[in-house]
Amino acid sequence: MISKLGFLGQPRVVFARLRKRAGASLLESANLMPGLSGWSYIACDPVMTLETRSELTVLREGSKIIQFWDNPFTALEIVFEHFKLESEPRPEGMNFAGGWLGFLGYDLTRYLEEIPIVAPKLGQPDMRLHLMDFILAFDHANQTWYSSSIKFDFANREHIWAEILERAEHGISLQGQFKSGKLEPLTKPDKYLEQVEQCLNYIRAGDIFQVNLTHRLETDFTGDAFALYQALMFSNPAPFSAFISGEDLTVVGASPERFLKRTGNTLEARPIKGTVPRGAIPNEDELQKNKLEQSEKDRAENLMIVDLMRNDLGRVAEFGSVKTSKLFSLEPHGAVWQMVSTITAELKPNLSSVDVLRATFPPGSMTGAPKIRAMQIIEELEPVRRGVYSGVIGYFDLNGDFDLSVVIRSAIISNGKIKLQSGGAIVADSIPELELEETYAKTRALRTVLGQGNL
Repeated sequence: MISKLGFLGQPRVVFARLRKRAGASLLESANLMPGLSGWSYIACDPVMTLETRSELTVLREGSKIIQFWDNPFTALEIVFEHFKLESEPRPEGMNFAGGWLGFLGYDLTRYLEEIPIVAPKLGQPDMRLHLMDFILAFDHANQTWYSSSIKFDFANREHIWAEILERAEHGISLQGQFKSGKLEPLTKPDKYLEQVEQCLNYIRAGDIFQVNLTHRLETDFTGDAFALYQALMFSNPAPFSAFISGEDLTVVGASPERFLKRTGNTLEARPIKGTVPRGAIPNEDELQKNKLEQSEKDRAENLMIVDLMRNDLGRVAEFGSVKTSKLFSLEPHGAVWQMVSTITAELKPNLSSVDVLRATFPPGSMTGAPKIRAMQIIEELEPVRRGVYSGVIGYFDLNGDFDLSVVIRSAIISNGKIKLQSGGAIVADSIPELELEETYAKTRALRTVLGQGNL
């Protein structure tokens, strides 16, 4: 049931009242852009949780194990089908009214492709999705809140919904604080430059055309992770911002990139490839934008990933339906200008959302081309597994629709540590020093709110 609500408050204000509840999650359109969501969603107190950890995927109701699987994509296929529901009428643009919310980490790719195991495990979940039966949805255009509730036969949850709603409207929100140490690179700058040269050698040898090589900064972190999110949104709001909380792992995200969206049988991808830093003053900023627009290297990067995504979508799309509706669009995102393209396709009949994931995951913009060989090189060169980073965050509505963003421009907080990771596409004419500089530009907003704008 969907109801219009009368209370006021922006998504971050309302979420702050609920952030201590189990599984509290915020998907926020913090930077409204044409053609993107325009809605934000809050959920907490999940009915069930589906989690992959240590090669086992477990469905839990609280602490009670309901079922387990060896393969997470098999688990997704089963639970999506079991909990499938037809949509009731919704306000226009409200695409999530209840279902699975959370993340799929990059390392799930090991269940899809033969990738050598070199980097050590992180000790974190590879996937965590909460089944949410009560959603608070905010329509930014009309500044209006809605609630959506779903009754499952096995759970009587009206009292929990009422408690969530009461606290969302009248709860008290205290401003938290955080503290971090000095960020240290796991891959030293000279080592990263050496790895770029290794990538260039692979390209010259004909192994690959492009590979997305990343590195990680990390340090100690204490205090309130949501205070970090609020500070990040003040300086760097993003169309796919997210705060996903957990006792063992929290994601603070300001992603500009949609991986994939499904609406009915229509699929849309918006890969980002091509980056330059923003200018400090308007004239300088316009020069930087023009520099990106005219860059043959960045266009080549972008086009390779467009072709990769077209190929991935072609595996599940109706013949002739894969279209590139926008090519090389330029968008300002925080500290950088980005080159973005848009690809659409129509899903073949009788194929599921999990079929789409199997064909397209992980995001091609975070791997390279050819995709499998690029991932093998990533495993060879990067000293640690990526975990949540360069996976996806978002929702799977019970009607079959989904919207997933790429986990970039994000901080992962766990075990008293904060991790920032960034990278860039290495192509034949890449200059190692400029590639390293680009990775720093992509973490600048997060480093600044941590008090470490300069490395």
